[in-house]
Amino acid sequence: MFEDKKRVFFLMLFVIFISNLFIGASVELSFDESYYWMYSEYMAWGYFDHPPMMALFIKMGTLLFGQTELGVRFFFNIFMCATVYLIWDMVGKKNQLLFWVSILSMPLIYFGGILALPDTPLLFFGTLYFYVLKKYINEDSIRNVLFLAFTIACLFYSKYHGLLIVLLTVLANPSFLKRRSFYGVAGLVVIFFLPHMYWQYKHEFISFKFHLTGRREKHFNIQNILDYVGGQIGLMGIFNFFIFCLIFYKNKFNDTFERILLFNSFGFLIFLFFMSFRNQMEANWTVTCSVALIILFLTRIELNYKKPYLILSIFPILLGLAFKLAILNANWVADNFQFKDNRVNEIVRWKSSKIPQILAECEDRMIVGDNFQITSKVSFYTKRKIAALHLNSRESQYSILNLQKDIDPNQEICFLSSKEKLPSVKIESYYKDPVYVAKRTTLTELAKVNGTTYEEIIRN
Repeated sequence: MFEDKKRVFFLMLFVIFISNLFIGASVELSFDESYYWMYSEYMAWGYFDHPPMMALFIKMGTLLFGQTELGVRFFFNIFMCATVYLIWDMVGKKNQLLFWVSILSMPLIYFGGILALPDTPLLFFGTLYFYVLKKYINEDSIRNVLFLAFTIACLFYSKYHGLLIVLLTVLANPSFLKRRSFYGVAGLVVIFFLPHMYWQYKHEFISFKFHLTGRREKHFNIQNILDYVGGQIGLMGIFNFFIFCLIFYKNKFNDTFERILLFNSFGFLIFLFFMSFRNQMEANWTVTCSVALIILFLTRIELNYKKPYLILSIFPILLGLAFKLAILNANWVADNFQFKDNRVNEIVRWKSSKIPQILAECEDRMIVGDNFQITSKVSFYTKRKIAALHLNSRESQYSILNLQKDIDPNQEICFLSSKEKLPSVKIESYYKDPVYVAKRTTLTELAKVNGTTYEEIIRN
């Protein structure tokens, strides 16, 4: 009987893997994916915006499949599937129907196999963290201590949000502080994470400064709160989210591991809810909450709310399927839903139309960009090394690379910007700002127009 369930599980997982693989290989890279691909071209222990795990995933993929969409996204699909396996191994074996309904109704999990974003490494190592932590709670072995320390370090290398997961764990079970082995775990994590901290030290802790003070601050705005709450309800399965809340209200969670999961689901959500009173919260920041919710509530749903849960899950599953089809048919969506800032335009016709237009205007001149998004997108699809100056946009990893330092101040270049400060050709992106192509300019002229100097542009 168990072998039959195992075969069904791996068949379902294979179908999801293949569908994600096909979509991932067929759809152009988003701006963020192009930017993270650029990370992988300059492997390091840290980057301006993020720790380095996703750059490693992308590098492994492009070594296998070259500089292609499949190469960039391949290992994100692999690790999404590994995440699903870990959840199944913990709680999904008894009732596979409920397990798959839970997975498929939470797009934060299975959509992680399509796009190359830092949430997928965080999701995998967050799930592995819960998997190993449960073993560590029951047994203080050297193996569990080493494995837990390694997993926590990988969490931190994936995304800085991993720190909150560990802090909430200790808050849920302060008795960890009485275990000698826990300090061994902490010490090993420090050792494992030292390369990144040394990189931060060498770069004046640039990532921490950016996340603490460099982002655009927003004071109280009711729209931020509404966007956060609505986004979380949607990403947690819409109606199913309310079933989770009902189970939470009607049950007590006294087990140590359950309390940890509770703090890492509702505790995480509540913390970011209060943070939304000041700043805009990205909906995907709570990616690990979806795993904690499934592990925590799956058995209790089976006991009390199986039928309504299965019925209410139909809508988010169908919505997720429709979203996958929309990505696969992005050109059709862009043509037939022409509302302002339709985000699907971020992944359509750059390779076939917009970038060829840019190349035709620039001819054989060196291309230099302004913001990191357009620069990395053009760089990926032209296979050219392109500098980004950030004259009219926020700083990024390009600020550290400083590729413009080798460009002669009077060398004729082609400049791509979202602001028209020089005579330019306008190329519509149909998402956010257009691309203005200044066909013939120099760094000296750009410095003059933007009220700066060549020395400041090359950070001399």
